[in-house]
Amino acid sequence: MFEIVKKGYSFICKLEESLISFILCALTFLIFISAIGRFVGKPINWAVDISLLLFAWGAFLGADVGIRENRIINVDFLTAKMPPAMQRTLAILWSACIILFLAVIIVYGIPLCISNAKRQFQNITMSYSWVTAAVPVSAFLMIISSGVKLFRQITDFPSTAHGSGRDIV
Repeated sequence: MFEIVKKGYSFICKLEESLISFILCALTFLIFISAIGRFVGKPINWAVDISLLLFAWGAFLGADVGIRENRIINVDFLTAKMPPAMQRTLAILWSACIILFLAVIIVYGIPLCISNAKRQFQNITMSYSWVTAAVPVSAFLMIISSGVKLFRQITDFPSTAHGSGRDIV
């Protein structure tokens, strides 16, 4: 059973990374084409709305990848001088706080998403909820990544102590 969950999680991680790559390429293309359009006097107004949508999803999904790969900014000049047992305790406490904060983001993000259901983009007939949905969806994915990281901190702390790269998957 554990292997099935691990394979499913690995698939979701790869899918998420592929989606972020697509979003980055699409954003680059849309912004470039939009700039050319404005330069020649034929602006592509809908490109700004789609770019906003893609940017929100790319930023929040990218934050999840950063958590998963342990690439989030880490200021450890104080904790690095502490004994390993204290470092482990602080890391576990901090991960638990992050999970709690992300849960609060979900609790407040879902009503925000619902309240934006009738709000429309300026140039396309699409609900603005698609942008605000990036917050609770990505926070849920970050809870999963942080939970896996917390598990690793509890079971195998020294390997997760510093931003040494991909230590979760």
